[in-house]
Amino acid sequence: MPASVKTQRRFEIGVDIGGTFTDIVCREPGGRMHLMKVPTSRRDPSEAVIQSLGVMTQNWGLSVSDIGRFVHGTTVATNAVLERKGARIGLITTEGFRDVIEIGRQLRSQVYKIALDPETPVFLAPGRLRKEVAERLSAQGELVKPLDEDALLAAVDQLVSEGVQAIAICFLFAFLNPVHELRARELIFRRHPKLMLSLSHDVDPAFREYERTVVTAFDAYVKPVVDNYLNGLEGGLAKAGVDAPLQVMQSRGGLTVAPIARQRPVRLFLSGPAAGVIGGRIVGSSAGADNLITIDIGGTSADIALIARGSR
Repeated sequence: MPASVKTQRRFEIGVDIGGTFTDIVCREPGGRMHLMKVPTSRRDPSEAVIQSLGVMTQNWGLSVSDIGRFVHGTTVATNAVLERKGARIGLITTEGFRDVIEIGRQLRSQVYKIALDPETPVFLAPGRLRKEVAERLSAQGELVKPLDEDALLAAVDQLVSEGVQAIAICFLFAFLNPVHELRARELIFRRHPKLMLSLSHDVDPAFREYERTVVTAFDAYVKPVVDNYLNGLEGGLAKAGVDAPLQVMQSRGGLTVAPIARQRPVRLFLSGPAAGVIGGRIVGSSAGADNLITIDIGGTSADIALIARGSR
């Protein structure tokens, strides 16, 4: 590519999509900043972003071919959970562990209350959508009982008949040896190639059954929502002529490309808030302030963060 073309393609776009407004920032090669706030298109949040490209070209003298970087922070995953608008999912566990997601860690805020209400996210997968499969690995990851493949497929078929859009699979000690989860994925994709899966060894390869089960279930819960959303945004940007890769902010503050974000959407839960905290720290540092409290009030949630001595 000629050097002159490389120089032109240095416009950087940052987009933060919230429940009410979509905020857009454009930085020119010389450092000049442009800001825009537009209402979020709730039916399809990507529509507001695509439409704003026309305003950019008209008001800021920007050509989409000049965009060299496109960075995105989103609350789509967060809002799907807060508003209970995620996918209908099923959960498949090792035999005897289907209720781990409901039992939790047995830490109760009211220990003397006789009639307890669930304090765990049972809404992710209610009882009828949780299935057990015979299989077992030891605490060292060694084979104890082989995977019952017929029982697995029967459970999956039943969940599909219940209308699930995604399935979370969490087998005991899979973080040490994922052999049964990998085999389950292979078998399921043969029969239901379009069914979305979240495997615990991919999502959260760590010990403690409740935590791993919950994180995997949340990943499945938002996976169809995030996948549809990012597909729409990527397709819209490509159709508009933007060939810069879509980069997405993760909860930990780093960036990833959209295909990876679709694989592990649970990492986007604090995408927008993480970007805000990073920006707040930079602004505070420029003003000589290292101890800060940032707050971002949106239409769905309010995000508060403490920055102590320049660290989040």
